[in-house]
Amino acid sequence: MKTKTTRLYAIIGVFTLILFGACNKENSINSGSNIPAGKSKMSIYLSDGPIDYYKVLVDIRQVAVLIDTATLQNDSDGVNQWDNNYCGFHRGPDDRSLIWDTLSIAPGVYNLLDLRNGTDTLLGSGTYPTGKVLKVRITLGSDDSVYTDSVTSYPLVVFGPNPYFDINVRRENVFSITNNDFKLWLDFNLERSIFFWSGTFYLKPYVVAFNDMHLAKIEGVVLPPGASPLVEAISSTDTLYAIPYWGGGYMFRGVNAGTYSISILGHHGYNDTTLTNIVVDSGSVTKVPTVTLHQ
Repeated sequence: MKTKTTRLYAIIGVFTLILFGACNKENSINSGSNIPAGKSKMSIYLSDGPIDYYKVLVDIRQVAVLIDTATLQNDSDGVNQWDNNYCGFHRGPDDRSLIWDTLSIAPGVYNLLDLRNGTDTLLGSGTYPTGKVLKVRITLGSDDSVYTDSVTSYPLVVFGPNPYFDINVRRENVFSITNNDFKLWLDFNLERSIFFWSGTFYLKPYVVAFNDMHLAKIEGVVLPPGASPLVEAISSTDTLYAIPYWGGGYMFRGVNAGTYSISILGHHGYNDTTLTNIVVDSGSVTKVPTVTLHQ
């Protein structure tokens, strides 16, 4: 026979199950996805903003991410937010909620100039404690170099006291990413990352993190193939670079919405040309008319 105490425990148990189910709504999304509870999936891709060298070899040893475990990826910034992971309010990241987590990668030397015109490579992947990714940290080895032609190479010295560099993950560039399947692209802008001083090539990485499915793309073709041009996409806030492949095709990825000028700088005696008022919408592919350069 059930007693009053037994009934009371049963009622408390029902409310506990209801509350527990509400608090774990986010984790229930992962059911059937082979992602453990409390974890999210991450994939980081590497792409390139090129430079006029033959090769740029970068020795990547480790990739880690800084995570605020008290906040979901798509949560708005601010204070006193309700957090579904913890069924309570939080006031933004603090030392207790910030952790570094190392991803699984294939360490080795990457030729960044292979990653141009829309080409990318999977740099790292795995699961991490669910939360908002704030930074990506890439640790470099010592086997970094620049080839100015097919045979002439120079050491590429990492500028600064640390063998690693951090990339801030700006919320406006990744907001559309789901909480449980985080895909991030790292655009290595080599024009801004490599400089030559006092007989030495230095690497001071300038890398922008973006979501390829959220930001826009610009693509086009420059003829003839022998013109070997440098293509610049210029807005009021930024300049992007592309070097077309042999067929003349080029692409810019991770482009913010706005109005751009496409400046094409010819080599081997070919004249420069500029296209103006190229309007780019967020999340779209803008196709630039084919340009034929003349000598």
